[in-house]
Amino acid sequence: MFKLKKAIDIRITIVVVLLLSICTQSFRAQDTSTEILWDNYGVPHVYAASTQEMYYAFGWAQMHNHANLILRLYGQARGRAAEYWGENYLVSDKQILLFDLPGLAAKSYMKQKKEYKSFLDAFVQGMNDYAAEHSESIGVNFKQVLPVKVTDVLAHTMRVTYLEFLAYDDLNELKRLIEPGSNAIAIAPSKSRSKNAMLLTNPHLPWGDLYLWFEAHLSCKGFNAYGISLVGVPSLTMAFNDFLGWAHTVNTIDASDRYKLTLSNDEYILDGKATKFENRNVIIKIKQSNGTIKEQTVIFQYSKQGPVFGRKGNEAYAVRLAGINNTGIFEQYHKMAKSKNFKEFESASKMLQNPMFNIIYADKSGNILYLFNGNVPERTEGDYWFWHGTIDGTKSKLIWTKTHPYEDLPKLLNPASGFIQNCNDPPWTCTIPTELDPARYPAYMSPQMMLLRPQRAVSLIRDNPSISFDQLVDYKLNTGMEAADRFLDELLNAVKKYPDSITTDAATVLSAWDRKTEVNSRGAVLFTFS
Repeated sequence: MFKLKKAIDIRITIVVVLLLSICTQSFRAQDTSTEILWDNYGVPHVYAASTQEMYYAFGWAQMHNHANLILRLYGQARGRAAEYWGENYLVSDKQILLFDLPGLAAKSYMKQKKEYKSFLDAFVQGMNDYAAEHSESIGVNFKQVLPVKVTDVLAHTMRVTYLEFLAYDDLNELKRLIEPGSNAIAIAPSKSRSKNAMLLTNPHLPWGDLYLWFEAHLSCKGFNAYGISLVGVPSLTMAFNDFLGWAHTVNTIDASDRYKLTLSNDEYILDGKATKFENRNVIIKIKQSNGTIKEQTVIFQYSKQGPVFGRKGNEAYAVRLAGINNTGIFEQYHKMAKSKNFKEFESASKMLQNPMFNIIYADKSGNILYLFNGNVPERTEGDYWFWHGTIDGTKSKLIWTKTHPYEDLPKLLNPASGFIQNCNDPPWTCTIPTELDPARYPAYMSPQMMLLRPQRAVSLIRDNPSISFDQLVDYKLNTGMEAADRFLDELLNAVKKYPDSITTDAATVLSAWDRKTEVNSRGAVLFTFS
């Protein structure tokens, strides 16, 4: 069924500009077999005769660019990385198997609609066909993961979404691996120099491992979208088409809760009564340095709050994740990328299959949207900071069972200000003057604050009544420091008033500083750490 024409390496430079009321250049689906054209940035442009062939080529293209990385990530998603590559992966395997991501992936696949099963099957077949035809490009240590299975793809997507983003704080009880640093801006025609809506995104992730972005253009009959996904994920997760586009930023959602359980022997106390854990024994295979395999039996425990991931003395900790049983995230993203107008896009968004991430949207008709997207638990009490901390696990009333529907979530369509911005700040400040009133939502929905980064974005945008695309890009790339603009003059005046040798030397550096955070900015380093 799936046969690619020879992939062609085209040496051209492609500049993608999203001016949403002007159609981007349309690539026509091929009437015969599927092609992948590679531009000089390594971006695949897929032209397919059917949707199945499009996803087949997408899988092929991802393996072409990142086969070894993808196979390692899928091996981890199976919970068998220690078996393949040794004890360094044991912690990862235990976490994957504690949440039984392979089992959840198998259930998710069985619940897919026939159409979407065929798309996922095609994606995996493309990966396996690439591996069969280009085995020389795959490292010996990674071939043992082959063949790729659909459950690997789904388990990997779950791992990225739930364990590496949604629950990272709760699972590690440490600072996030990366500070949420994405930002996105949507400009309405009323504030745009071209009178076209504009959308810009700037996701901040490390360039490697499971955080690596994969850029692609996918086209078949009825589908033509350009965007990015995290490597190994089968759908575009931020993209635009001829009609609309959307971006994600990490939002201030609390859809993962950490409970402290009080132990009594090998039980835990719930509403004053000793309650038994549910136990599950799992054998994990671990490759030894001499090549032999050692088996280790691990006992996973589950409370009514969720999986137990740590013990200390007479206490244990369990984590509860909202949306962990969602099965339609691939279908939702496919429908988002296929949408031709706001109504269709909103219909796809209402599925709420992605448990987190803001959505910032713009379309060819001039609409812009902010949506505080995700699976927010319906709670009986407490504000955001109560639920952001460690929860008393002795009270069953604190174990939530439902999440809020789409209608309950903060959202804003076409604000009077003419712009939407988000720099990982709460929904209330997505535009200024504010239009979303936190008093109309549960106190646990999101905190009330606005840090300096979103204030910087608003300062750049708010007073410009006619923003050009080049100016919007400049705003994205702006390296000015808001805190310096506000406080540096007072700091320098204080040094003049109360001088000493150290502060005077520091003031000399800061006075010469342009208040930008460039790579050679001595003043930026001094100001930040002073």
